[in-house]
Amino acid sequence: MPSVRYEMPSDLSALASCLGRADGNTFLLGGGTDLLPRFHGRVPAGTTLIDLRTVAGLDTLATEGGVLTLGANVTYTRIARDPFVRDALPCLAEMAAGVGSEQIRNAACLPGNLANASPGGDAIGVLMALDATALILGPDGSTRALSIPELVLGIGRTALSRQEAILGVRIPVPGRRRSGFGKLGLGARREVVIANVSLTLVFGFDESAGRIDTARIVVGSAAPTAYRAPEAESLCLGAEPSARLAEALSDRLQAYVRESIGGNPLFAHKPHDVKGLALDLFHRVFADRF
Repeated sequence: MPSVRYEMPSDLSALASCLGRADGNTFLLGGGTDLLPRFHGRVPAGTTLIDLRTVAGLDTLATEGGVLTLGANVTYTRIARDPFVRDALPCLAEMAAGVGSEQIRNAACLPGNLANASPGGDAIGVLMALDATALILGPDGSTRALSIPELVLGIGRTALSRQEAILGVRIPVPGRRRSGFGKLGLGARREVVIANVSLTLVFGFDESAGRIDTARIVVGSAAPTAYRAPEAESLCLGAEPSARLAEALSDRLQAYVRESIGGNPLFAHKPHDVKGLALDLFHRVFADRF
């Protein structure tokens, strides 16, 4: 009778060895909040679990050379509470603070959200807006880096092989930017809302001139994968934050979502949702300019 095999690699070399033996019944265990519900409380016989929590060095949360590194074992709670993240990357802190319940945030980590590749994954859109890359370990001990669009390919689909593991993400921090994250969704309780539509705004802002000089805008939960909105970004470049700009931005995003849902009546509310979300979020990001 096959049993469940439980691997506890202590370092990257041991993890690579475990990955080299991985097959279709092998799963990586991090926080477990995405994986364990799939088993409905019972891990099938013949399953191999590789526990990432025992791997040294994957709990790093540090900034060096203008890059923030978040190891695979860094929880959403740590991200949400980190002073540097809260100051330099508000959208990341806001997203992390709104993932599930407090118990979920104390266990869950970013790689699960990426590997699960759900359209409702809050982290995917935020990391895309921040131009993050995922660091991936292979069975031979080599690593490769993928952008979020290169990694997340569709609903439940990624560029990962069964013998690869996400070691963490790296986010460039060129300077303090204005940013925000928001979502509207479904849930009986506010703290466990699953995004029905999400929005991430990241702006470079010339404080002295009072104008937006860079913009990255990502819509989530409105298509199989999160996507940037380049026409909406162009509207903002060189502009002063204003109620008029907020209205124009929200109209453009509404048009994007109307196109991405393809006339599906089940999603007819999403264009209206993103318009209201955009207005609220833009005013929040530039609250001192109104």
